[in-house]
Amino acid sequence: MNDLKLSDNGRNVFNFPEAIPGQFIITDKELDQNVYEQFMTELEWLDPQPDYAMLLRQGQELSGRALSLAQKKNILAQLARWGTVDAYQLVQKYCKCCDSSLEPWSQVALYECRMRMESDLLDEPVGLISTGLGGDGERLRYIFVLALQAECPGEEKQQEMREALDMVCRKHRSRVEELQFHPSYLFVQVLVPIDVAAGKVIEGSIARLNRQEEQVGQNYMATNVAVPTEEEIQKFLGG
Repeated sequence: MNDLKLSDNGRNVFNFPEAIPGQFIITDKELDQNVYEQFMTELEWLDPQPDYAMLLRQGQELSGRALSLAQKKNILAQLARWGTVDAYQLVQKYCKCCDSSLEPWSQVALYECRMRMESDLLDEPVGLISTGLGGDGERLRYIFVLALQAECPGEEKQQEMREALDMVCRKHRSRVEELQFHPSYLFVQVLVPIDVAAGKVIEGSIARLNRQEEQVGQNYMATNVAVPTEEEIQKFLGG
């Protein structure tokens, strides 16, 4: 799993995977890295379940109380290892009403099963990318905050700034999803292709916005982990 995490002020805070898979799955929410590592260790030492029909019957009992949590963890890992459509549907069904303590484990099992299933169907490796903000299947979602150098601009100037950001994003095959003007800062949510450094989009945006006059500061807050709180933004702004 390529787990991209960033939440910092300033530049050069992005950590992108060295090898980008041709096909990849972007998780809807960030997976627990520790649980993921435990799951991979479990798969490494797991004795494969030879009786596939029996495993499917066990998978149908996951939502019941007859099985212990340890047994359920084992069955989920076994189902993920098989990576079939039937196995995926059973894990998916359990995820909707899983034991609370097994929620992180079942989420990892679901994505691992899906990854193996799609790899078999496509006959090529499929990667898994986990970020807190997710994406649209082809691009990752980022949020960045820029400090305004003057008071919040009027509607005409806001439209010019929107067009400037759209222009930069189109150049990098990216898209502005949300743009909010606040009294002292600009809040931008964008989708960026996995093979494009988000820093290029952000720094390109700053350069474009400041092309004729300095409208935003050179430093920025950027994250693909979670929507920053107002307190975090004000701390970045120095308030």
